[in-house]
Amino acid sequence: MTEDIQRLADMAANIWEEAVHTGDVGFAISIGDDEVEFFSPGKAAYAGYCRACIASLEDTPFPEPFAEEALKGNFFWRGTNGATISYEKGDNTIWLTDRFDEGAFEDERALRDYVDQFLGTLDAWRARLSLCLTENTEAKEA
Repeated sequence: MTEDIQRLADMAANIWEEAVHTGDVGFAISIGDDEVEFFSPGKAAYAGYCRACIASLEDTPFPEPFAEEALKGNFFWRGTNGATISYEKGDNTIWLTDRFDEGAFEDERALRDYVDQFLGTLDAWRARLSLCLTENTEAKEA
């Protein structure tokens, strides 16, 4: 784990008792039903990443209207507060991932504010996905 990710893990443990270290590359914070992962791509990295699962669709087909919404949101990151929406076809999962620079969080308050904003963005995209799934189901039934 890079020094910066370790520093963030220590700060997270002070804020959220349920902060869990996940190995050499990062840690996860469980907040309610959400798990927010912080990790670094390598020891020499000057940036880290934060990600959370928007939804695991399991056997539900990926809704095409949501793909259009996600592309619009990803365009210059204007609908994602700087994060990126991605789709992992292997397990039919949609992710929200954000990149941050080393040293981005100077104190616990900055980390808490960041996580709160990230969770707000996550909730907004879950609501969009839910609407797309509902509309998709209604269109098939019509």
